[in-house]
Amino acid sequence: MRPAALLLAAVLAGRAGLARADAWADAGALLSKGDAAAAVKAYEALGTQASHRKEAWRQNNWGLALLRQNKPAAAVERLEDAIQLDPRNFIARGNLAAAYERVGDRVKARDVYIRALELLRDEDKALSSGRKAPAAEAEARRDLAQTSLSPTAQVEKASLLKGAELKKALRDASDLLDAGRYAEAAQAYAAIGQTAPARREGWRLSNWGLCALRLGDPAAARERLRRAVDADPDNTVAWSNLAVACEGLGLADEARQAWVRSGAAAGEADVDPMRFVLARLKLDLAAERRRWEALSR
Repeated sequence: MRPAALLLAAVLAGRAGLARADAWADAGALLSKGDAAAAVKAYEALGTQASHRKEAWRQNNWGLALLRQNKPAAAVERLEDAIQLDPRNFIARGNLAAAYERVGDRVKARDVYIRALELLRDEDKALSSGRKAPAAEAEARRDLAQTSLSPTAQVEKASLLKGAELKKALRDASDLLDAGRYAEAAQAYAAIGQTAPARREGWRLSNWGLCALRLGDPAAARERLRRAVDADPDNTVAWSNLAVACEGLGLADEARQAWVRSGAAAGEADVDPMRFVLARLKLDLAAERRRWEALSR
């Protein structure tokens, strides 16, 4: 091949590589900003990656986007593929455990949480002994593991919307939530303002808190969900989501109380003990992950 042709081939290959990198970054940006539906399409469109490890991350991120769309059964398939490709990826295992829990298979969820915790503790030991993970891998995992722990207190004014206008605003916000567009849904619920009666306000705050959970901000979720259950103490969904938010913040006692209140609101005489086993594992995993983040900086 002539030198000019070789140069052209190199330029074209470089451009193709940049395009793939841009597509990967764009998919990540969609996931980070809470547009789960678009992220699902973007990760699917990326196609199979040449590296097993990178393909595992694609499957993990794709599965996480499906989880955020409330499609746990579809997420299970993607996340099982991720850990088959990279068996030591503890983040993918944690997400898979969450997916199993969401489809109701608490036994599988427990087993996978335990394995994720074992892998994470192994990595923390390695980091403590001075064996650092490759920089790019550590950075990618930190990005996926980031959680905001800062509370965001809300002081809201009463909604100016009334009647049909208010109903439409709530319906539009709910449609965004159902579509997995969590950042937009959160903005929509915030823009509505405080509503009445208490039951309606409880659901607005519950859904707004769920948006924060899906966006990986348990502190903001907890603040909104506590207000939701104050407004409507019989809202079992709000209590359940509050328990999840508390787990994400490492608040074991508050999480347990919220699970009990969730069961009581749903009319359950007793709460399944496995729920507390899973809660303890998730709290342990979150604490160990915070340690890993500090060690890998």
